[in-house]
Amino acid sequence: METILKRYDDMRIQRMIKKMMNNDDITLEKLRKEYEEKDDQLLALGIKREVAQRMVDEEEISSLMVRLEVIKREIEEIEEDKSKMAIYNAYTRR
Repeated sequence: METILKRYDDMRIQRMIKKMMNNDDITLEKLRKEYEEKDDQLLALGIKREVAQRMVDEEEISSLMVRLEVIKREIEEIEEDKSKMAIYNAYTRR
């Protein structure tokens, strides 16, 4: 990657990093909202099954749990990327 960045000036790199971080913020907001919605759905199914003692679709529960794990990993990856971009200094190339 370092050789690619040598082709561009420092200001352009910084602008692109800022743009990417803004896009990451938007993506994080969407993922967090989706996570909260899926978590609420899972909680509702748990209450229905364990408190109301009703039958629920076990496939739906497992698919919600899988999706929650995927969203959690995506959030962690984006936060890690944002952290790396935030500390990157285009002027020193580190």
